[in-house]
Amino acid sequence: MTNEAIMRLEVVIIVNAIIKGMAMLKIPTTCSNIGPVNFIDEAIPRLGHLPEGVSVVYDVKSHVHALQFLPETEEIKFPATSIFKSCQYFPEEFSVFFILKHGNTYLKKECVFSVSTVHRTYVSVCLTSKKIIFTYNNKKSKFRNSILTDNKWHTVGFSVTGSHVTMTTDCLNRRKHKLRRNFPSFLEIQNSVIQIAKCESCNSAFQGLLKDVIFVPGADVARRTCPPKTPRNAYMDNRIPTDPDSHISSYSSVGPDWAGCKWMDVGNLAFDVYSRSIKVCVNGIWKHVTTDMPVEKPSYRQLDYLEVYQDVITPSASIDVELFHMPGEGLFAVFANSNPVANRARGVSGLYKWTEKSFRLYQRLPSISAQCWCHFTIGENFYLAVANYGNDTSKLTNSTIFKWHRHRRKFREFQTVGTYTARDMEYFTIEDEHYLAVANHAIGPNQEVDSVILKWDRKTRRFVIFQTITTTGAYDWTYFRVQDYHFLAIAQAFNGRTTLMESLIYVFQNDKFLPFQTIETNGATDWEFFTMEDEAYLAVANAYNYGPQNFQNQDTYQTNSSIYKLDIGKRAFFKYQTFITNSAIDWEHFMLGNDHYLVVSNAQNGGSEQERLTTIYRLQGVDKFVPVHHMYLEPSADWEVFEDDNDVYFVYSNAKDRKSQILKAKFKYI
Repeated sequence: MTNEAIMRLEVVIIVNAIIKGMAMLKIPTTCSNIGPVNFIDEAIPRLGHLPEGVSVVYDVKSHVHALQFLPETEEIKFPATSIFKSCQYFPEEFSVFFILKHGNTYLKKECVFSVSTVHRTYVSVCLTSKKIIFTYNNKKSKFRNSILTDNKWHTVGFSVTGSHVTMTTDCLNRRKHKLRRNFPSFLEIQNSVIQIAKCESCNSAFQGLLKDVIFVPGADVARRTCPPKTPRNAYMDNRIPTDPDSHISSYSSVGPDWAGCKWMDVGNLAFDVYSRSIKVCVNGIWKHVTTDMPVEKPSYRQLDYLEVYQDVITPSASIDVELFHMPGEGLFAVFANSNPVANRARGVSGLYKWTEKSFRLYQRLPSISAQCWCHFTIGENFYLAVANYGNDTSKLTNSTIFKWHRHRRKFREFQTVGTYTARDMEYFTIEDEHYLAVANHAIGPNQEVDSVILKWDRKTRRFVIFQTITTTGAYDWTYFRVQDYHFLAIAQAFNGRTTLMESLIYVFQNDKFLPFQTIETNGATDWEFFTMEDEAYLAVANAYNYGPQNFQNQDTYQTNSSIYKLDIGKRAFFKYQTFITNSAIDWEHFMLGNDHYLVVSNAQNGGSEQERLTTIYRLQGVDKFVPVHHMYLEPSADWEVFEDDNDVYFVYSNAKDRKSQILKAKFKYI
C-alpha cells in the first residue's frame, strides 16, 4: 500500500470516527417542549388565597381584572421545576410577555418577575422611571422606558434568540440589543425559583397593576401574540360586514388598525384574514375567539395558472438568476451567463432592474463562464459575488466580488478570489461574522478538490480563507439554521466514475464546520432548505444518473429527487418524499398565502413529452406535495419568485438559450 493510500485510509478512519462520535453524543436536554405558561397562575393558583399585600382590582375604564401589589407584598415564588419538568437546562430560545399598568413616575427598580438561584439570575425584568432592565445570566440589557409611567395599559414582550434580545411594546415598537452569552448556555434549573413582583435582582416590589406573565419557549411570542400589521395585499378586507341585528361590534369603513389594539377598543371584534378567524381586543392584544354566529367567509386566492409576461434576452445561456433588493435603488435580477460573448476569453453577465413592471438591462458585469451570483450586505455596503467556472478547467480562475458604488450607482470590482471551476457561492452570517462559501467543482479530470469558506476580516475589509473542506464534484453550498445550530449542505455531483455518491451536511461547532450527516444522492446539483409548521426540510435536486448503477446508460437525465425532514430528537434528516424528475438542477420553495409550493427546474428539456414539462407541486395535507401545474417552457436552470404590489411573478433562467422568461401568476378566489 502506497503512502498516499495509507494517508487516505487514515483520513477516512478519522472522518468516520468523528461522525460516529457525533452520533453517540448526547446533547443535554433543554426545556423547550413545554407550552405557554402563565407565571401568575402558577404562583397564585386560587384567588381566594391571595398573598399578603396582593389584591384583585377591576379597572373600570378598560374592563379588566388585574392584580395590585403594595409595598408590603410578601414573596410570591414557586420552584421552577414545577414548570420545567423532565429537563435539565433553561431554554436557549424563549419569550416572555406581560401586561401592566403603572402611574408612578418615580419608579425605584421595581420587579416584574425573575427566574433565579441564590447566586445567579437567569432571567428578570425590572422597571425604573427611565429604563426597562432585562437580565439574562447576570448580564443586564437596558431599554429606554418612555411609556410605562402614564397610567395606561401596556404590553411588553421580550424574545431571546442567538446573541440578541428583542423588546416589543404594545405590538408596535421593537428594539433589539446584543446579548452577551455563550451558546449553548446550559443554565441548570434544578435549584431555581420563579418570583413575581418581588425579587432579589430588583430593589423594590412592583406597585402597579399586573395581568399575565406568559413564558413561552421559542423566540416568536411577539409575532404569535400580536395581530399582523397592515396586510400586504390590498384585496384582503379585514372588516366584518355591518349587521344591524348582530351583537358583534364593527369597525369603521377604514377597517381595524391591525398595527395595534387600542385600549378604547377593548371588547371589539374583527376578522383576521391571515388565520380566517374572529379576534377580540383584550388588554391591548388581539385574541382568538370562537362563535356560532354566521360570519361571511372572505375569499382568498389560490394559484390558478401562469402566463408568459416578459422575455428577457441575456448575453448568453443562463445557469442561475439571483434576485435582490437594495433600499433606495429597487429590485434587481442578475443572470449567470455561462458562455463567453463572441469567443472572447472573458464574457459578461447581465444585471437587470425592475422598472415600470419589467426587467430592463442595467449593467453588464464581467464574468468567465459564470455559474452563480450571490448578493449580500455588510454594514451599509452592497456586494455581488460571482462564481466563475473559467475557460480552462485545469487552471486557477478568479471569481469576483463586486461592490456597489453609491455615487455612480453601479457595481465595481472589489476583490478577486482564486477558484477552480467554481460552481457556487453562498453567503451567510454566524454571530455577526460574515462568511462566503465557494464550491470548487474539479481541477481538470480530478473531481476531488478543496472547496473554501471565506471569512470577512474587519481590519483589512476583505474576505480571507477561514476553512477548506475537501469536496468531490461539488456543485452547491446551502446554508441554513435550525434553532441556534448553523449548517452547510454540499451537493456533490460526480466522482469521476459515478454520480451515485454521498453528499454531506456540516454543522458549525468549535469555530469550524464538522461533518454532521451524509445522504446518498445521484448527480446532486442543488439543496433547497425550507420550513413548514416549524419543521425543517431539505430538498435535493438530482440531475444525472450515470455509472455502474445505470450500466445500460438509459434515461440518464431521469432520476429520483427527494425531500428530507429533520428529526430533531434523533438529530438527523430522514427521507420525507421522493419525486421522479428530469435533469433537475434546482428546487425553489415559495408560499402564496398559506399554501406551500415547490417548483423544479428542467435544464435539459429533452424530446419526450415528460422531459419537456416543468412541474409545480403544492402541499396537500397527508398527500404531501402533489403536482398541480405542468408547463411547457424553455429549458430552465434556476427559479425565483417575487411580488410587486398584489402581483406575483416567476423568473427562470434559460439553460440553453439567451431567452429567459418572466411568468405572471393568475389566481382563482375560493
